[in-house]
This record gives sequence, structure tokens and C-alpha cells, in this order.
Amino acid sequence: MGLAVAPLAAQPAPAPQIINPVPRLRPVPPGQIQNAPAAPALVFDAETKEYDPSPGERVAPFTFNLTNVWTNEIVIDNTHADCGCTTATLPAKPWHIPPKGGGSVHIEVNLAGKMGRITKTLTFYYKMLPDNATVRTRVVNLEVNIPLPPSALGTMTEAERKAAMIKAVADAQAIFKGDCARCHVEKGRQALGQDLYAADCGICHESSHREKFVPDLHALKQATDLDYWKTVISLGKAHTMMPAFAAAQGGPLSEAQIDSLATYLDHTISHHLTDGVRNAAPAPPIGAAALP
Repeated sequence: MGLAVAPLAAQPAPAPQIINPVPRLRPVPPGQIQNAPAAPALVFDAETKEYDPSPGERVAPFTFNLTNVWTNEIVIDNTHADCGCTTATLPAKPWHIPPKGGGSVHIEVNLAGKMGRITKTLTFYYKMLPDNATVRTRVVNLEVNIPLPPSALGTMTEAERKAAMIKAVADAQAIFKGDCARCHVEKGRQALGQDLYAADCGICHESSHREKFVPDLHALKQATDLDYWKTVISLGKAHTMMPAFAAAQGGPLSEAQIDSLATYLDHTISHHLTDGVRNAAPAPPIGAAALP
């Protein structure tokens, strides 16, 4: 007799193995212990803060509150600002912060020689014990909106401003002639550095009435340095409303004034797009107060 073999029941396919993706970092509420090493160990009350100083205010103060959400002690050894005008005060150095502990860091930005909107950074260097070898970093941003001095604001009416624009489109050097010379020549005749910028540049580039085609010098998308500023100031830009300020080109500025203005611009708002953060503060600009 043949043996009857019962058909095998269909076996379900094995469930596919699910590999959990790497979790995204999320802010951890201050005071909560976090055991996952991938999460931030230091939590700040904000990573970017703004300050709007009053006219004439010389220092912009900031306070950042931070918390250790790691399971062990964290030690902040030092801080480093992107320029010498920014200083930070830690509660201690080195600063030992226990789990769930924290405190405040006070930061000051010296505003001498600056105007308009500026952004500074401060980097914290710390270790997560018991690892004494690995140095980690966190960066906070400081944004300051510095009001312009009265000399940079001008007193033109809207009609006068539009008429001047029409002249400048046809001939960029026209701003040094006729009634335009009152603002673009006379105010900066004897000025240097910061004062010259306020008189001859800020009137257009920092004005609240700045036209869209007048560039924001603080947000240029190209690298700039001392030579760049000297060239643009001296020769202007062809096919734009940027005039040539050099006396040899029919402008109102001497070589010494151009040097002081270029030095001021290079010191305060140059864009080193490929160099990363500046590691050292340059010499103070001519005609501006020395920075600490």
C-alpha cells in the first residue's frame, strides 16, 4: 500500500528584518538626564540670540544658560570667539558641571567701530567624563543690530532721493556733483575709517531706504579682503551705481582716506568664505577706536 502523505501547510515567509535608522538629534529639555550618547550633552536655552543696542551704546551684553544632560560630569575647558571684540565669562575655568547641573555664561560684544547688523560666534570646548581625551565643541551665535550715527542717515526727502537715483543710473559719478555733493562729498571730506564709512558709504548701504539693487555689504556672497575693498572704493563698479571714489578717477577721496576706509571694511565685515572662522583679530581700523 502506498503511504498517504498529508500536504505540508504553507509556511509564512519570515518577517523582514527591520534596521532602525540612526535617530535624529532632538533638543533635550534642561534638567533631564539623557543616556544616549548621540544626543547633545550640553543644552542651551537658545543657540542664537539678538540684541538691539541703543544709539551710542558701546557694548552688547548676552547671557546664555546651559544644562548638562549627560549622565556624567562635563568639563568646559575654554571658549573661543571669532574675533577679539567678543569676550565670554565662565563661572569657573575649567568649569565642572555635574549631571543636571548648569549655569549662565555672560558674553559681551564691543561695538566700537561697528555699525549695521553684525553676527559673532562663540565656541565652547568641553569633555564628557570619564573620557578625558576627546574634546567636543558647541557654537552659539550673537546677532547685534547697531543703529547708524545720525550722519549716515541723511536728510533727503523721498522725492529728492528718487531724483538722485535717476542721476546716478545715468552717471555714477553724478553723486559727487551739484546738490548731491552735500551728502556724498562734504560730510566725509576730512573723515577717516568708521566716520568716513558713515558719511560716504552708510548713507546708501546702511540706509533704511536702501534700494534692492544697492547691495547689503554684510551679506555679500563673494570673498572680500583689503585689496578687494581698495579696488572697489577707488574704481567703483562698471555698469552699476557704485562710483569711483579715488581722486584720480574724479572722486572726493585721497589715497589715505581710501586706505583707512578699506581697512575699516576689512576689519569689520570682510567675507572669508573659504577660510572658515577667523582665528585672530586683525589690527584696529584707522580712525576707529581700538578693540580689546
